[in-house]
Amino acid sequence: MKFVHAADLHIDSPLRGLTRYEGAPVERARRATREAFERVVALCLTEQAQFLVLAGDVFDGDWKDIGTGLYFVSQLARLRETACRVLLLRGNHDFELTKQLTYAEHVFEFGAAGSKRGKYTHLFEAEGVAFHGVSYAQKKVDKSLLPLYAPPVAGLLNVGVLHTNATGSRDHAAYAPCTVSELVAHGYDYWALGHVHSHAVLHEDPWVVYPGNTQGRSVREVGPKGCVLVESSGDRALDVRFMPTDTMRYFVEEVLLGPEDDTADLYEKVRHRLDDVVARAENSLAAVRLEIKGSCRAHAAIVAERESILGQIRADTIDRGGDVWLEKVKLSTSPAASIEALRAAKGLVAELLTWTDRLRGEDADTERLGLLRALEPLKKKLGRELEELEIVVEDEAWFAGVLDRAEALLAERLTSGAND
Repeated sequence: MKFVHAADLHIDSPLRGLTRYEGAPVERARRATREAFERVVALCLTEQAQFLVLAGDVFDGDWKDIGTGLYFVSQLARLRETACRVLLLRGNHDFELTKQLTYAEHVFEFGAAGSKRGKYTHLFEAEGVAFHGVSYAQKKVDKSLLPLYAPPVAGLLNVGVLHTNATGSRDHAAYAPCTVSELVAHGYDYWALGHVHSHAVLHEDPWVVYPGNTQGRSVREVGPKGCVLVESSGDRALDVRFMPTDTMRYFVEEVLLGPEDDTADLYEKVRHRLDDVVARAENSLAAVRLEIKGSCRAHAAIVAERESILGQIRADTIDRGGDVWLEKVKLSTSPAASIEALRAAKGLVAELLTWTDRLRGEDADTERLGLLRALEPLKKKLGRELEELEIVVEDEAWFAGVLDRAEALLAERLTSGAND
């Protein structure tokens, strides 16, 4: 007997943090949660699983329209091809929504806590299995639902389906709290959990398993996402395998630049890192957050031409053909020559950096007025060209940014001879 255990599909949930830019694969991202569920259904058909267990949060809250619900029903209808039945439990995100749908006879929904309607246990004696589950009656469930779960049925494989934070994960609300030891003590052979979005095997013999969500939804949910395929033999021993279903996979990657690296080296290292990410994405669209770090010669150009460099990185990514989406690029470099070391040294650079210190110090207002007076002759010579630079010395944030760029350029341009 085989069954597929999935949870936290969050169908049509918007994927967060994805920057839209020209050439970005927006449509692929928009469809990612649906395509992940389609892979779950395809796995059931390919493996000829007798059951699909959905352990809560099929949906993500209110629908924009009924289309989301109808899509779900249409996918469940595909499972009739192999007579695969569906065990459906409502979680905190969809405790009301699934009640708006009418299901076919091959879909068995678990009753909600406190409700007189619906069953907590569904028996399938021909296949030798009993499924036990309690759906949420409201969004917030602060108490354990375990007291509502029936004792195991003798002679059958007993599968408990529960939407819970059994690990005390801080990333998820502490709904339907329980412990792994409590689950183990209940006497079931397999606990099909939902709610926590990371795949985890919390216990074996009996099995206590989170499949994780079927599709990552933000950069906080990195790595492969999917479901679990469970196969039992005659002696009720279980084979449990994680099966990826995500069509878009999140990565957080670091690109480290060395002291001699310039912008050409930066672009080359980014390309190599993205090649590596694509190989690890296993034919999924890779959504990548890049952080470029290190003390390097490229820093001065990064400070002076930040938007241009970001644009070039994105252009190079688009040229790859759509296998990568840059969720964000963080430029966190520093000068190859330490600003603090240059301040402590003697010479022209240290003198100039002392001047920038004064513009940040206690007498900054006086120093800035002096700077404005010093710029007057330049204003007269350049006229409108200088006005177009939008110099706003009184703006603290603007001025701090200018000083940072000036220091980086000083450190790079006036010490570059030592690096050549």
